[in-house]
Amino acid sequence: MARVVNIHPDSPQQRLLVQAAEPLRIATDATYPPFEYVDTAGKVAGFEVDFAYAVCKAMQTPCEVVNQPWDGLIPGLQAKKYDAIMSSMNITDERRKVVAFSKVYYLMQNRFVARKGVALTPDLAGKVIAVQTGTPQDRFVTQQYKQATVKRYVNAQDPMLELTAGRADFTFGNTVQLQKGFLDTPNGKAFGFIGPLFDGRKDKVLGEGVAVALRKQDSALKARFDQAIDQVKQSGEYAALLKKHNLAGLLED
Repeated sequence: MARVVNIHPDSPQQRLLVQAAEPLRIATDATYPPFEYVDTAGKVAGFEVDFAYAVCKAMQTPCEVVNQPWDGLIPGLQAKKYDAIMSSMNITDERRKVVAFSKVYYLMQNRFVARKGVALTPDLAGKVIAVQTGTPQDRFVTQQYKQATVKRYVNAQDPMLELTAGRADFTFGNTVQLQKGFLDTPNGKAFGFIGPLFDGRKDKVLGEGVAVALRKQDSALKARFDQAIDQVKQSGEYAALLKKHNLAGLLED
């Protein structure tokens, strides 16, 4: 006689069965090249998108990556519009209050960008800093440069547009994204990095590293992501994706 196993509908085991039966939905804000962006064919692409599919393959689970605005990522996760977020989201104490995180898969370093020849003064008094809203970079410049004006934007590309239009003096963000998504483009030729590197190892407000964000109750799914991240890294596929997106040597993990 077959053994009947009763599984509570809200148990981690049942959630795992449901997740195995349906594609995992992973959200990203595709305004952050080279990590996530919309390509010329209108598809979501980038290093983190490829990494998400590699992780799903390691979990032997079909998945789809969907494009969502940055400020709606965590609310959408909590509303169960998708199962996880992979969008260069840094672990911070504030975010930990509302979501769980996988293990870190890369560390983000940050610098200021300004027009070439501009000096970085200690307090940036009277200057305008453009940043993406709701990010650790937003929080950092707000706390550290109280005499500056901080302008915030949902789209990660808008701070660079403000620089080129002369409506901002500085932006502050991920060095890789700023290099690949702005400084290496025609619009960024008149601009450059200025000042030191900042990261979460010294300035905790900048985050402990980038990880997958999940609902707190999805502990089984978190464990699967952790294992799959290790598997993709150990297989050499992670390094291959860095090379594919010209990121080799630029990310710490």
